Amino acid sequence: MTASRDALTQGYIREHDQLGAGLAALTEVLDRLIQDVDPAAVRALAQSRRFLRDVFVPHAEWEELTFYPALADLVRTHGDPNAAMYIDHREILRRIEAFAALAARIEAGERDPALIDRARILAYQIQALVDAHEKKEEEIHLALMRRHLSDREQVRALSLGDQLGHD
Repeated sequence: MTASRDALTQGYIREHDQLGAGLAALTEVLDRLIQDVDPAAVRALAQSRRFLRDVFVPHAEWEELTFYPALADLVRTHGDPNAAMYIDHREILRRIEAFAALAARIEAGERDPALIDRARILAYQIQALVDAHEKKEEEIHLALMRRHLSDREQVRALSLGDQLGHD
């Protein structure tokens, strides 16, 4: 059973690597299309569209139908239900640091279009990560809080942020 489990675990990790490679190919083809809308780049864009529809979407559907439900009790019992939120923060902060470094270079007078483009891409990444993170907070955390915490507990949970200047 261990060999089977290990093979399945490695397969799952390899699939994530393949998803990452497919997403990297998507961004690469879009970078090419900015320079020139050549037929090869358009064909590559079609491949990326098929990859998203035929590979990425089924992977996400499988995770929601099988993988996440299998882990729900395990996470509740042995894990940190907020771990994904902490990872979101780490990734958002990592991109903010990278953006800040690029912005400082631009502010200091560097005008390399590639540098500005990299800052633009990071800004879009930050926006997408924050948008998804906030949806999780609002649709999961706030909803649970409203359903299961008293008014007093809700005020206590939110008041520290308010005291720190967070609305």
